[in-house]
Amino acid sequence: MAKVTKKTTKKEVDLTKKTVAELNAELITTQTDLVEAKRSHAARELVSTVRIKDLRRQVARIKTVL
Repeated sequence: MAKVTKKTTKKEVDLTKKTVAELNAELITTQTDLVEAKRSHAARELVSTVRIKDLRRQVARIKTVL
């Protein structure tokens, strides 16, 4: 039977190499970007709504590593 391994992405590898302080700083920055993207979306200024989805996932990745 073949061994199944989890495929890691570049984003996951980059996050696991960072310190807790760096992760906390990146979390704050990403959350701020997410708030700004949501505000822009509400004002009909955001061109790509996929950005909100990407930022939400990035916040979740950082919190998982923490």
